[in-house]
Amino acid sequence: MNHPPADKVLLPAVFRLRQRGFSLIEIALVLVIVGLALGGIMAALGPQLENRKVGDTQERIKQASDAIMAFAMVNRRLPCPATAVSAGLEVVSAGAAGTRGQCANPNDGFVPARTLGLGEQGPDGLMQDAWGFGLRYAVDQRAYIGAGHNPAVTKKDCSVAGAPCYPFTQVDGLKSAYYLDGVPAAVSAAEFFPSFVATTGIPVGQLEVCTTVTGITATSCGTAVRLAQAGFVVWSTVRNGAELPGGGGADESANLDNDPVYVFHPRSEPGAANGAFDDIFLWQPTSVIGSGLIKAGVLP
Repeated sequence: MNHPPADKVLLPAVFRLRQRGFSLIEIALVLVIVGLALGGIMAALGPQLENRKVGDTQERIKQASDAIMAFAMVNRRLPCPATAVSAGLEVVSAGAAGTRGQCANPNDGFVPARTLGLGEQGPDGLMQDAWGFGLRYAVDQRAYIGAGHNPAVTKKDCSVAGAPCYPFTQVDGLKSAYYLDGVPAAVSAAEFFPSFVATTGIPVGQLEVCTTVTGITATSCGTAVRLAQAGFVVWSTVRNGAELPGGGGADESANLDNDPVYVFHPRSEPGAANGAFDDIFLWQPTSVIGSGLIKAGVLP
């Protein structure tokens, strides 16, 4: 009977078959199955992750709003917005206009996180939302022109038409910029909030929050429903921040056109009349700011 040489061992055919490994087709099938499984998991987790980002962003916006109100209590004014290149610091206008409270970019800026001492800052110093975009911030820039002011008494000369004061953002402005020669009773807080002096129409620079872009103007809600006259607004552009400027629809675009009129309503999808909308908003009405400062003893 013949036998194989001693240095050669013949393996059973089945064992040799198992040693050859997986074929490319088998590997491809495994990858497809794994991909489908991961896709199902992500589809289930996606809405939960998105909801968590929304919640985180809402909390950060509230933190920013609270910090702005605390800043107002201490400084008798609201901070100016930061710019994309100011490292999270507020930016006032250059020269005398800045000393009267004029902000460099009142409707086109960001929360001044470093000025307010807030965290959640990105490498550019801006406070970020959960999608990594800077939180936006706008502030009231209504001008006050009061006759008879004596700078030697009030330290605030707001009497020149060509050089008005901006009490919401002027140093100590919420406390005394509207006083007539230092006498609080001369102009009551009720007159100051929301309308400094007797005016007709909407004062230029007053923030308005509307329900739709349809019917608004560059200075007011026009025929749209007005939600508030705000002293300041903090908001996030949410997931489409990479598309700035412009946002996802007409309503979102209204929040990025550098005027004091803003739009907020519940989330809408691309098929809606004014396109997709998912901005997250928080504002403080001028009346709430005024009452808060009165309760804190900042205003008479």
